[in-house]
Amino acid sequence: MLRITVILLVAANLLLLGLHVSDASSATSSPRASVWQAPAGAQPLQLISELPTPPQPVPQRQCFSAGPFETIPALVAAREALPPGALALTERESEALVELGYWVSLPAATDFAAAHAVMQEVDGAGLHDVAVVGDRSGAFRVSLGYFLEEANARQRRDAARALGFTAETELQRETQPRYWLDYAYAAGMRSDPLQAGERAISCTG
Repeated sequence: MLRITVILLVAANLLLLGLHVSDASSATSSPRASVWQAPAGAQPLQLISELPTPPQPVPQRQCFSAGPFETIPALVAAREALPPGALALTERESEALVELGYWVSLPAATDFAAAHAVMQEVDGAGLHDVAVVGDRSGAFRVSLGYFLEEANARQRRDAARALGFTAETELQRETQPRYWLDYAYAAGMRSDPLQAGERAISCTG
């Protein structure tokens, strides 16, 4: 009886050992998840932060403009005063609306003789330094003077009105030419401060 019991225990242990070995083989032979492979010759992906910074263009010139100048001689003097080494000198012209001052006058007369008679009347009333002039329309008017300050023009106008004359004040404007000078220097050649009327500009072309 003891022998049969021993044989049964050995047989049971062998059976359990076989089952354990079978389970281990099944677990080992299970398929693994495949790893994605990039196609041959494909470039590796890079983050934007990993990309190299492109080199910044190095400026080849420094460009400047000087002006405006009211006369051509002033433009020439500025050109001759430039530090040596100036490149691509260009002169250009623009227009400016300039206020000349305030004109005090009487209404237009029918002709020169009528304007002259009014002028004598004004002078006799105590307003001197008057004259007959032609206005832009070609009519004749008695001029009571030109004034840079509007307050002075109003004072003259009010004095004429106090004597009974219909005086008016008109701001005089005129379009005048202005001149500019554009030029450049090779990068690094200009290190001195900008002069009066001179400014740095963007280089074009």
